[in-house]
Amino acid sequence: MDELPTLQELQSFITYSKMGNFTLAAQAANITQSAFSAQMKKLERLVGVRLIARSTRGSQLTPEGEKFLPEAEHIIETLERAIHSIRLANKLERPILNVGILRSIGDVRMNQYVAYFQQRNPDFSISVYDMEEEEMLLDLRENRIDIGTCYLPNNKDMSAYESVALREDSVAYFAPNREVTEPITCEEMLTYPLVMYPPKYFMSQRLKFYFSEEGRQALPQTIRLSNPYAMIDYCKKNSAGALISKSLLESLGETEGIYPLAKPLLLQVCFVYRNNNSKWETMKTFMDYIGQQANTL
Repeated sequence: MDELPTLQELQSFITYSKMGNFTLAAQAANITQSAFSAQMKKLERLVGVRLIARSTRGSQLTPEGEKFLPEAEHIIETLERAIHSIRLANKLERPILNVGILRSIGDVRMNQYVAYFQQRNPDFSISVYDMEEEEMLLDLRENRIDIGTCYLPNNKDMSAYESVALREDSVAYFAPNREVTEPITCEEMLTYPLVMYPPKYFMSQRLKFYFSEEGRQALPQTIRLSNPYAMIDYCKKNSAGALISKSLLESLGETEGIYPLAKPLLLQVCFVYRNNNSKWETMKTFMDYIGQQANTL
């Protein structure tokens, strides 16, 4: 049999694909640049094609390199999954999950899910992070988190990810210091200060589209706060309103000043994860349980 690339060479190639630079990739791999370059040359010799195009202006993956990359990632991920499965089966390590949740969804309900789950699965170690969409997809890509919880659909390329529906969120107008006509229209919402998310947030773009469907191409000057908890607190202390997930408001024990929208806004909450994650068995156990509890907690 012909000589095959080593796992280190494949891993170094994957590292280069993320960095796009030999110097940075060598630093990330903790080897010298000359040693890293030698690994890549050997890998290309064994594969039989040029994987990285080099010039005085820099370097980048060739079309062949782009095609080879997912195969290299699959090999590494398959091995990681096999090792992880064996270690779990022999109780050599605890099941560990890192879960990201879209900031605008709020992490209160996820914290409730995790608390119930860990009561029944005490061996699991779970960390929950709140983050925005761009950060979540990047951290999924780089394996810094295993599962993301976000709203779908969106305008991002999700071809590298799988998704599982969790629940549907209904958005409500929260204004405890106002008396409004139910259900509230877009025009009436905009007669008072409206608290919104920062422009780059997923919910900011989704709400902008929501208002544009009602003929409002531009919104008046609004107050922008970083998370739904700050928005809720602001509305409770001021004569202002905000569009907030009804389930989040209920989880926080809010019962006053919640108004249905004349034009309903429903958002699908989904689990998102990378294909071939080495922790798949652990992830599936968690997602299956949370999916069963989503409509009861």
